[in-house]
Amino acid sequence: MAVHTLRTRILIGLLPTLVILTVLGLWAVGMFYRLGGNIDRILRENYRSVLAAQGMKEAVERMDSGLLFVIAGQHERGRRQYAEHRARFLDQLRIEQGNITLPGEQELADNLARWFERYTDAAGRFLELPAGTRPARIDAYFHELLPAFDAIREGANAVLQLNQDNMSAMDLQARENAALSTRLMAGALIAAIAMAVGISVWLSRSIERPIRAVTVAARAVARGELDQVIASSRRDELGELSIAFNRMARTIREFRQAGTARLLRAQKTAQATIDAFPDPMIVVDPMGSVELANPAARRLLGAVPAGDTPVPWQPPAQIRTALSEVLAGRGDHLPPTLEQAIPLSDGAQERFFLPRVVAIRADDELLGAAVNMVDVTRFHRLDRLKSDMVSTVSHELKTPLTSVQMAVHLLLEEVVGPLNSKQIELLLAARHDADRILAMIDDLLDLSRIEQGRVRMNLQPESVATLIAEAEARMDPQAEDAGIGLSADRIDHDLAVLVDRDRIHHVFDNLIGNAIQHTPRGGAIRLSARVEGPDIAVEVHDTGRGIPAEHLPHLFDKFYRVPGQATAGGAGLGLAIAREVIAAHGGRIEVDSQPGRGTTFTFSLPACPAAAGSDGPEGQLRCPSIPVS
Repeated sequence: MAVHTLRTRILIGLLPTLVILTVLGLWAVGMFYRLGGNIDRILRENYRSVLAAQGMKEAVERMDSGLLFVIAGQHERGRRQYAEHRARFLDQLRIEQGNITLPGEQELADNLARWFERYTDAAGRFLELPAGTRPARIDAYFHELLPAFDAIREGANAVLQLNQDNMSAMDLQARENAALSTRLMAGALIAAIAMAVGISVWLSRSIERPIRAVTVAARAVARGELDQVIASSRRDELGELSIAFNRMARTIREFRQAGTARLLRAQKTAQATIDAFPDPMIVVDPMGSVELANPAARRLLGAVPAGDTPVPWQPPAQIRTALSEVLAGRGDHLPPTLEQAIPLSDGAQERFFLPRVVAIRADDELLGAAVNMVDVTRFHRLDRLKSDMVSTVSHELKTPLTSVQMAVHLLLEEVVGPLNSKQIELLLAARHDADRILAMIDDLLDLSRIEQGRVRMNLQPESVATLIAEAEARMDPQAEDAGIGLSADRIDHDLAVLVDRDRIHHVFDNLIGNAIQHTPRGGAIRLSARVEGPDIAVEVHDTGRGIPAEHLPHLFDKFYRVPGQATAGGAGLGLAIAREVIAAHGGRIEVDSQPGRGTTFTFSLPACPAAAGSDGPEGQLRCPSIPVS
């Protein structure tokens, strides 16, 4: 009868081996069951008797020791020890009497019980002797107690020896059975292995040739040679495999032709899409190699799509860090303000672009990143024009306002004549307004100079603890007048930063002053500092009213004041100046606030470690003094 399925062929070939393995397995189960029964019987019967005999020996020895204590004069101790181990001996004797399993063991147990009864009777008479009759006790011990003691020990040893001999005999029998079983199992295994080898050779010869043909064809398909056809006349599963492989190869050829056309069309569509962007647009893979770039990106950034050998693109320094962080999975880079715009030369013209880097993902898998350079040249010029106009107007207003301030001062000094109370009141109001406007103009001029890079900053190493202590001392009277507690955490004096002392004082004063203005009486302001990697972060935390979330992104903009919280006299320039000062130091400033829970301003500056272990004096700061324009 012809066999038409590979499964039937394999089952027929393996059937004899399966029968042998089944018989061998059943025989092994029976053998293990018998061996397990013998071991269980040894443990259940003989081992309990062995333990009981050993327990009786130990108990009677301790009883005998108790009687010797009595002879030695330790009456109470001897009586306690005798009574305690008498009960223990009886327990072990009952276990032995309830575990009689061998011929002759019952007689040994009964003999033990009789001798123990004689021993306890003699011990009772021994203990009833008066305390002063030591010679009588010694005589009773050697003539009555010691012979009974020896007989009990011999009886316990006889029980122990009887059970141990039986355990040895059972162990020998188990070893002989195991050796016989091992020989039989080895022979059966050799026969099964020989049959399995013969069947394997027969099956491999009938299966190897078609599988090898399929393997060779599959490797050819993997190399891209899709015109593979396997010839087979078999009607079993291997024949069906050959037919299925031929169909698969034909389908792959058809898909490849259609997929190549779709891929080319998708690439052309994507390239045409980004080419339509007027601003530079680049798409990079996870390794940073350029995959797509429009003409503006090629012209301004030199980004050229990589060929067969991808080469990572070298972006400008202002973009490199943001692109690396996005490709590392740390979130998109979306700068919110024009201050982060970077200049690029477009021929003879300088243009400003705001870099936006967005990760490209599919099912949480990073496929690359898109770099979009938004042209903000017009907005940058408008901002510069506004700053220049404010600077010019402020400069032009400062001189006449200074003259007005001087004139008001002279009038208040009554240089030109006496003043009545109403005139003094009006002149004081005018002087206050003039002082406030001049302070605003000074802030505008400072902000303009910092933004234009015309402020020379004299960076010196300063202890963070000292800076915070000085700020606390300067602002504490104002906080005390407002009924607000101002405190500073304990800060390590080794923490140091490289700063312009006067400028950083301005930042501290502005942040603490704002906290005082917006914290109700009875509130608190806390100053602290901590290390954050290569930087030192300084916090100014208050328990004030807090700032709504929608106002936080604009808090550092010029002239911006939170509606409903602006205090009289403020122009909205303090935080803008603080941000520019911190940026000029190479740091950053952030704010975290929730209405009703207070506000925390945090600014970070590059750390300048103390010179512990350096050649200089102990406690000296090792950062060099660096004047920065």
